[in-house]
Amino acid sequence: MVGFRRRSAVGVIVEHFYLVDGAADSTEAHRAAARMAEFASEGAGRRAGEPDVQRVQVQRVIPDPLGRVRLSAPVPAAMATPSAPSACPATSAAEVAR
Repeated sequence: MVGFRRRSAVGVIVEHFYLVDGAADSTEAHRAAARMAEFASEGAGRRAGEPDVQRVQVQRVIPDPLGRVRLSAPVPAAMATPSAPSACPATSAAEVAR
């Protein structure tokens, strides 16, 4: 689960969280969630501020054998933030929907 902050049209800071399935590591999850956030903004025609992809919160969603779900502690920011977010490859709609 990856969370980004975004400033709403009226100036309120809102956290948006994205579930990323199948990411190999927190950097890959960050990149996939950033693409989802960009896609969601474009699709909704939002005029609010862009998501702050440098200020990110990444946590693993961990199911136990009984089906209960918990979140891990947040991954340190240095491990979650890609060094070159603009260099990530384009994602197909099927990959985003995962």
